[in-house]
Amino acid sequence: MVKVAEIKQENIICAAIEIFSEKGLDQASMEAISKKAEVSKRTLYKYYPTKESLFSVIVERMLSNVKVLSDIPFDPEQTVRAQLTLLAEKEIELLCSPCFLALARVVMSECIRSQQLAKLMMEKFEPLDGCYGLSKWIEQGAAAGRLKVEYPHVASEQFIASLKSIAFWPQLLAHTPAPDEQTRRVAIECAVNQFVATYEINNT
Repeated sequence: MVKVAEIKQENIICAAIEIFSEKGLDQASMEAISKKAEVSKRTLYKYYPTKESLFSVIVERMLSNVKVLSDIPFDPEQTVRAQLTLLAEKEIELLCSPCFLALARVVMSECIRSQQLAKLMMEKFEPLDGCYGLSKWIEQGAAAGRLKVEYPHVASEQFIASLKSIAFWPQLLAHTPAPDEQTRRVAIECAVNQFVATYEINNT
């Protein structure tokens, strides 16, 4: 059973994401967040002493979502195409999530405003291998003799970028609707086809 305290904290985080998105970290106020979350300022300060601590929680939540995809290993028993398709499906599911998009808008807007914060975000994302663990997956595939990739990080950036062009940037910047199932399938198929054609070793 979900505790009342957990519900309150979730309401506060959701309210903070909305307020930060509208006003930015500097202009946002704890009073506005407490009103949006429908909690007293005393309750708000009990869980989060400052708006910076709230922003930190938002960042950590975004990173935890990303990390789920960074831990998927290469499986020598499965085809490259099948594994990459599954990775792409999980990636697009994350990118199209309204919550993830909201988090991304908040974090990105603050990084644009603050060079120091942007540097901090880069340091936080670096352990996750940049493209959600895909570089590590590619390296494991090369070690298994299934892929030939000279620059794993570049290959991973290209693959993720092809998905983001359909299922992230238009929604993030232009607030367009998330792509429908057919569009997602086509985007995944095109990205996978290009990767396989370029990097898979044909052992048959």
